Amino acid sequence: MIKRILYYFYKFIINPREASAQIAEDKQGLWAGIWWVIIFCLCYSVTVLILYLLGHTPVSEPFLTIPLEKWYLIQTFTTLPAGLAGFLSYIGLAYLLCRAAKGKGDFDQTLASQAFTLHIPTFIFMWIPETFLAPILIANGVYVLPWPEWAEILRIFVFPLAWMFIISTIALSTVHRIPWWKSLIIMLVSFIPTAGIMAVFIR
Repeated sequence: MIKRILYYFYKFIINPREASAQIAEDKQGLWAGIWWVIIFCLCYSVTVLILYLLGHTPVSEPFLTIPLEKWYLIQTFTTLPAGLAGFLSYIGLAYLLCRAAKGKGDFDQTLASQAFTLHIPTFIFMWIPETFLAPILIANGVYVLPWPEWAEILRIFVFPLAWMFIISTIALSTVHRIPWWKSLIIMLVSFIPTAGIMAVFIR
């Protein structure tokens, strides 16, 4: 299964349309998608635990009334359920909207493909620097990443979201055989509740 996950990780980067068609026909594609989401969330759980052990606190004020010094300890245990809840809310809504748009794909194909399209960009642009660079800086008393604020906005919001929207739209269009513009609208609408869940539970 790990080899299959790594294959689709690579394939969705270089050719998301072909990867979507392949995973839709793969009998193990659903499980590859599910396990990839679980692995992604567990990776982030480890990251926030490291941040907690280093004494780091969220930069932005959380919505929940949790002491800042305990936030990352609690998020260590809430990342997986919150991540799964956000992902499944997105998949459920995207699938229903695709079917309403006369899409041909099924729920399993939708989940399998979108598992990779949603989480590859965030893994590369967010998880990697926050796991391998931020702890080194924090351990040395530096609490901001070594680039200007505009670059940080590009890293967190522009590059990963733009990439995510593009390959998710391609995947929905391929799996459900609907026009790309319908897929884009469906993707954007379906992402709204997921973004809300992430805004509340993830820092």
